[in-house]
Amino acid sequence: MRSFYLMEVDMSNKLIKIGITQGDTNGVSYELIIKTFAAEEIFELCIPVLYGSSKVLAYHRKEMALPSLNINVISHADQAKTDYLNLVNCGCEEVTVDFGKATPESESAAVQSMQMAFDDLKAGMIDALVFAPSNVDERQFLSQQSGKMPMKTVIHNNLRIAFADQLTTDSLVCKIKDLHTSLIHDFAVTFPRIAVLSFNRGKGIKEREEGREEADIIIPAIKAACEKGIICVGPYAINNFFSDRDYMKFSAVLAITHHGQVLMPFRSISSGEGACYYAGIPFVATAPDYDAAHGNAGKNESSEAAFRNAFYLALDVFRTRKIDKEIHANPLKKHYFENGLDNEKLDLTKEY
Repeated sequence: MRSFYLMEVDMSNKLIKIGITQGDTNGVSYELIIKTFAAEEIFELCIPVLYGSSKVLAYHRKEMALPSLNINVISHADQAKTDYLNLVNCGCEEVTVDFGKATPESESAAVQSMQMAFDDLKAGMIDALVFAPSNVDERQFLSQQSGKMPMKTVIHNNLRIAFADQLTTDSLVCKIKDLHTSLIHDFAVTFPRIAVLSFNRGKGIKEREEGREEADIIIPAIKAACEKGIICVGPYAINNFFSDRDYMKFSAVLAITHHGQVLMPFRSISSGEGACYYAGIPFVATAPDYDAAHGNAGKNESSEAAFRNAFYLALDVFRTRKIDKEIHANPLKKHYFENGLDNEKLDLTKEY
């Protein structure tokens, strides 16, 4: 079953080309990839391009008795065909698979796959990128490649939680603005409503208590964002915000550090099917909210739901950005007539 809000209409009717990194060769990444593309209907939506190893894929499939796939081994992404999982061998053919162990070799193979995929993304040979699980920090990698630190946002259906790294008023105002922009242009939210979480547990609007960080930093940032026309409310105490389902009132949530405190309720709500989106960079990049899971490797026990949702999310965001760009490329001119006559004709070549 598809998650999120996948758009059915592509304005150009052109299949989107999605790049996929191979992740950790000793983890669950190939299992998730094989299970995802065993569903043939996914090929109606896009042209997938996996940057990995045909030998490693075959080994994972055989060891876990996973479904067979239509594989098209290619040298470059521009050779990709429809109705196939296209595979660009990225020099990892001699990698030894050792299920459940993180090794320098498996990490190197993951990085090599990420680099090749990103180079093609930057060159326009693929349209979006999905990271398969590995122990490599995808956000740091994207920052190094794009020159800007992306804003990590975890997503499940309409629950979106972005993370702020620095606890200063100016940085929080910037993050609120970035999140507001992303909601409009990446998710087609017309009038975004943003909730900001507190830094200290048990201190927020409902508790009527404020810690030093809330009073001195977070509340001034919220006020400054509101003065810029952004609908922004908070701070909400983490303790109650999710249990009281307050998140359902908002388009997105901004969390102030404490990733673990926020990810715990998110993963409970998403039931392990959440995805990550890296906002604020010129490229569309997503990942499942899932690590390499070495403990489950080689057992055929992992669900592909989070990876599949990350894949659909990449499609959604790419299409939304494309439509948004087309809408704003040629905006309608403003026209004004006062006491116009019935036979008066509108001249679209003139400014009024």
